[in-house]
Amino acid sequence: MRNRSTGLIDRMNTHAIPDWLRRLLMRSVAHRYYSLVVTAIAFSSTMTFTFPFVAVLIPAVLLSPRRWRTLGLLCGIASGFGAAALVEIFHYLGSEFVVSHYPEMMHSQAWQTASEWLQRWGLLAMLIIAGSPIPQTPALLFCALADVSTLGILIAVGIGKTVKYLFLAWATARYPARFIRYS
Repeated sequence: MRNRSTGLIDRMNTHAIPDWLRRLLMRSVAHRYYSLVVTAIAFSSTMTFTFPFVAVLIPAVLLSPRRWRTLGLLCGIASGFGAAALVEIFHYLGSEFVVSHYPEMMHSQAWQTASEWLQRWGLLAMLIIAGSPIPQTPALLFCALADVSTLGILIAVGIGKTVKYLFLAWATARYPARFIRYS
């Protein structure tokens, strides 16, 4: 398994995820806790909005295609919890802090789209945004400023991301050659 995984990572476009993260995936793939490592990455990437988690999910599934169901399910749920934690952090910091530190986000097209959708459809819009390629951080920021239920965010993002990640994990496991170029 080790030689096959190493060759697979070498063929992938390695600039998609940081080196330390690639090494972590490579070291943990042979262990039974691999799914939990990837799940923790999903939680932290959603909570910190440092990088899109899909850039980790695809290599994670390529390294262990038999775990696609577990990875998709656990990572979707972890993303829901990460989004809820991020909203709580935004609540704690207060709207003045958030607006002063992220003024460019307030004027972005993603902010405009998210705010219109959320005003019109509520948490259903959050579920759709979470399951789509639309950036979710502006929507989460809007939800925090609008004082939307954290439990509702957890459920909406959890469902949206779980559906998205299960489909993407299935497609990656089923058609790996198409995703080696993507990663």
